[in-house]
Amino acid sequence: MVKSKTAAKRRKLHFNSLDDILNDAKTVLAAGEATCGGWSAGQIVSHITIFVHGSVDGLPFTLPLPARIFGRIGRGIFLALGFPSGIKIPASIPQSIRHPEDVTLEVAVERLTQAIHKAEQKRMNGISPLMGKLNHKQWVKFHCRHAELHFSFMRPSD
Repeated sequence: MVKSKTAAKRRKLHFNSLDDILNDAKTVLAAGEATCGGWSAGQIVSHITIFVHGSVDGLPFTLPLPARIFGRIGRGIFLALGFPSGIKIPASIPQSIRHPEDVTLEVAVERLTQAIHKAEQKRMNGISPLMGKLNHKQWVKFHCRHAELHFSFMRPSD
């Protein structure tokens, strides 16, 4: 298993919008994907998709109290600067989130397209299990920072 904190060949990314996230996923799909972590490109995109849907519909889990306190205290920093790699997802989180379904990148990008369309139409105002109540703009920042972390492990093939 690859340790995410020390994975080689990660990309440095910065997204400003949901469209930036989707465009990067489509670029990797068009060029052929390669990954440098423990998940396939399809799993990476699926993981982000779960959270985009969850920001509209709600997410089916909560985090332990210490994580929620940490998330609320660090909300501004995380939304501005991003999330660190190498954080172990708690066992209390559903398996479908800890280890997303392994689908082709093509299927995952189509699902992400649908999720982003829904988020833009309905507006995101759900409760983040980590950061609590977020407004639409904060959710966009959350998704950008979250995708920067995970998408850094996938790249167009060499």
